[in-house]
Amino acid sequence: MLDKEQAERRAAEFLAGESRSWGPSSSVRIIPEYCFTDRGQFIAPYDHIDFLDNGREDMQLGGNLLVAVDLTTGTCRFIDWEEADALMERDLL
Repeated sequence: MLDKEQAERRAAEFLAGESRSWGPSSSVRIIPEYCFTDRGQFIAPYDHIDFLDNGREDMQLGGNLLVAVDLTTGTCRFIDWEEADALMERDLL
């Protein structure tokens, strides 16, 4: 079972690998203060570094799906829209 720090590290590594091909949107970072655990998964929101560090609203991402880390296996993936809707219905997003 992964702890919070291990899961956050896995999420960040996954995001770094996946975002390399995104062009200008590739400078992204996990937002640790908004991460949470739900149903055996570590859920990690992220955004563009220029928005997070400099407040550049024009760089804020929209419609990006969160990273989910399975706390048992360590497997990482992006959640889908159905999962995002379910999290919003439960006021987790």
